[in-house]
Amino acid sequence: MMRQLLLTFLLLLVPQTFGFVAPQSSSKHVASAYTKRAPALALSGDATLIDQLTDPLLLQHMATGGALAFAGDVIAQSLLSKEEEKSIPPKDWDVIRTNAFVVFGALYTGGAQHFIFNYLNNSFDEPLARLGMAQFFFIPFCYYPTFLFMTPALRAGWEYGFGSEEAKDRQNQLFSEVASKIPPTLLRNWCFWLPVQFVQFNYIPAELNVTFTAAFGVIWNAILSMS
Repeated sequence: MMRQLLLTFLLLLVPQTFGFVAPQSSSKHVASAYTKRAPALALSGDATLIDQLTDPLLLQHMATGGALAFAGDVIAQSLLSKEEEKSIPPKDWDVIRTNAFVVFGALYTGGAQHFIFNYLNNSFDEPLARLGMAQFFFIPFCYYPTFLFMTPALRAGWEYGFGSEEAKDRQNQLFSEVASKIPPTLLRNWCFWLPVQFVQFNYIPAELNVTFTAAFGVIWNAILSMS
C-alpha cells in the first residue's frame, strides 16, 4: 500500500513540473537568454501579497520542492535501512522524518527559493555573482538556519505533540544532532553545489531553476546518507 501511495504521489506531482517551460533561444548566448528574464509577478511592485502567494509558478515550485523532498528522503532512508531486505520505501521507514522534509522542501526549496532565484536572476547580470550570493550568503545564512530550526521542531512536535515537555526535549536533541553536522556538511555542500549551480546560473532557464535544484537535491540527500 505504501509503495502504491508513493508511486501515485510522484506520478501526480513530478511529471508536470519537469517540462512546463520550453527553451526560447538557441543562440550562443544561451546563458543570458535562459537565466535572465523579465521580473516575475512575485517581484512586481504592483502585485498584492495575495497575488504573489497565489502565483501559479510559485505553487508549482512548492509542489516540486515537496515532491522531490519526499522522493529524496525515501531514497536516503532506503540506503540507510538496516533491514536485510531492501525496499523503497524501507520497512523501517521514518514517515515523520519524511513529512518534515516534505514541509521544508515545499516551503524553502520550492517557496523561498522561488523568490531568491527571482531576486538573483533580476539583480545580478553575471552568473558568477548569482552563484556567489547563492552559495556564500543564502546557503549559510538562510538555508541552514531554516533547516536547523524547522525540521527538529516539526519532527518533535509530530512525535510527542507540540508544546509538550517530551517534544521540547526531543527538539533539543535533534537540534544538537543537526547543528553538530552543519560545519562538515557545509563543506560537502560547496563541493557538490558549486558546480551544480554554476551550470544552473549559466545554462538553465530561470523558470526551471527551482526544479533543477530540487532534482539535484535528491542526489544530494543520497550523498549525505552514504557519507
